[in-house]
Amino acid sequence: MKWKTLSKAEAEVQMKTWFEQQSDQFDNDYSAVRSSLQNALKSAAFDLNLDRTKIQSAGYEFDLLFGIKLYEVLTKEFKMNPRLASNDGIWRYLSIKVIPDIVALRWGNNPDRFWKKNWRIWLKILWWYIYLSWQGDTEKTFKVLENNTSDEISQLVERSGSSGYRVELCREIMSYYSFIAVDKQKRNQKIFKRAMKLNTARAKVIEPSLFSGGERQYVKELFEYFG
Repeated sequence: MKWKTLSKAEAEVQMKTWFEQQSDQFDNDYSAVRSSLQNALKSAAFDLNLDRTKIQSAGYEFDLLFGIKLYEVLTKEFKMNPRLASNDGIWRYLSIKVIPDIVALRWGNNPDRFWKKNWRIWLKILWWYIYLSWQGDTEKTFKVLENNTSDEISQLVERSGSSGYRVELCREIMSYYSFIAVDKQKRNQKIFKRAMKLNTARAKVIEPSLFSGGERQYVKELFEYFG
């Protein structure tokens, strides 16, 4: 698959044009990608018993289901990988030239979610959220993420650090966090945000993989720090 890109300047013009014309002409080179992602949309909407007009208000529930399907489609069928996923131009192209209608169903005419702000591009953050949370298969990953909110998405994907993501550590954090019962007060007190901030500070002076008890113990102590 040869991935095409859009610069910010190109994306701004192309998005304005699409919203003015609502054209159904999309890049033929991406017909297979578009078809698979349309099926992913339909599947996620069906699973949630959602009419297309209700997708925007569905929030995190839709983001999670569609995000997992997006991740599987792009990764398994079209060989998306972290190197490619780091290229914002690819996500701008997908958002505006391949499936602008799908992005618009979730976000309307919102430039931030199409192209404008790097860590607000919807397709990009969904892919990275699932990648950094992946537990080996779809079912396990869904179970780990099902009780989260949009806050956890931003707190996870926007904390790459100066050396990039520690992928296995991120997956351990998401796994451990999923075991904190939703009805416990500590889960409702922004504990995830606090733990992620603490991890950012500690990882500068501590190597989690060399921590006594390994990464699992390191993660456990991140959350236990807040009682």
